[in-house]
Amino acid sequence: MAKKRSLVIDALAQVLIKTRGILKMSQVWLPLSLILIAGIRIDPHAQFFNSLYLLLAVMCKGLSSILINDLTDREIDRRAGKERWITSIPSPAGVMIPVLLLAAGFFVLNKAGGDIFVFASFTATVLLGILYSLRPVRFKERGIWGILAYSLSAAVLNVLVPWALFRPAFLLLPLLFFVVFGDKLIQILFHQIADFDSDSAERVKSFAVTAGRGRADRILRSVLKTVMAVDTVLLFYILFEMKEHPRFLGLLGLICLLGVAATGLYVRIFSKKFKTSTELTERLPWAYLGLSYVLFYLLPPLLLFILALSDPKMWILAALSTLSLLGVSINFFFYDPKK
Repeated sequence: MAKKRSLVIDALAQVLIKTRGILKMSQVWLPLSLILIAGIRIDPHAQFFNSLYLLLAVMCKGLSSILINDLTDREIDRRAGKERWITSIPSPAGVMIPVLLLAAGFFVLNKAGGDIFVFASFTATVLLGILYSLRPVRFKERGIWGILAYSLSAAVLNVLVPWALFRPAFLLLPLLFFVVFGDKLIQILFHQIADFDSDSAERVKSFAVTAGRGRADRILRSVLKTVMAVDTVLLFYILFEMKEHPRFLGLLGLICLLGVAATGLYVRIFSKKFKTSTELTERLPWAYLGLSYVLFYLLPPLLLFILALSDPKMWILAALSTLSLLGVSINFFFYDPKK
């Protein structure tokens, strides 16, 4: 009984609190908040509930992909000393959990009234997520195809699916798609470089291993420059769109500046002074960390707060996105890509 209780506690901690759980799906808040504040011409009641259904679908798909990856990599993770709760559950129960999560994702999108475009988009991200880990395809070990499949799956899930469900202005689609794709590309490259030694020892043919650490580092630096430029464009686009809410424009601009500046002060000064640096703050530039933090985590609660002033139901979404912001912020101080 004690062992079962420990497994349940570990599973809940990894799913709800740690970075390999629902916090990993926090990027959906940026597309969702921008879509909602763009003023979709649909019933506000349906808008709110469809947002909840979308969040559930994203969570179900994201968690299922993580669990499928954990199940397929159980031996590699065990030798590397990584503990995954799903591998403690015997088959077929362990295998059924990601299957049921995917079924739940399709179900809630049906409740949201998704059309064929919505389901086609969701199916595409599901297939990419599965084929990333499972043989015989296993994009994860196919060099550049692995990082592209991973990033594309995330962009389709977090951008194309919400856009297909709500159908806002078309301009939002390419802007958000490239921002999310680029951010995920940086994340997977960063993780592969961090895992270079263990992947080399296990003969895992990740992109970083096949390309070499030096080349992977150079590509990561090039991608970082491009993504920071696109992030800046999106940030100015958001501020421009806030002309519909002029009394909040100055406040949002100030908070964005303070968010980037605070990240820079922490990374360059405080983390070194108090010895709280992590591999994340050491390897990635503070400007990128600040921009991505503001865009993906700080802005969504603020945008939803503005919406909540005229639609009380939006306070629930604002509260949920604020919890996501707090979770990501706390994990930022203890981030370890090897866990």
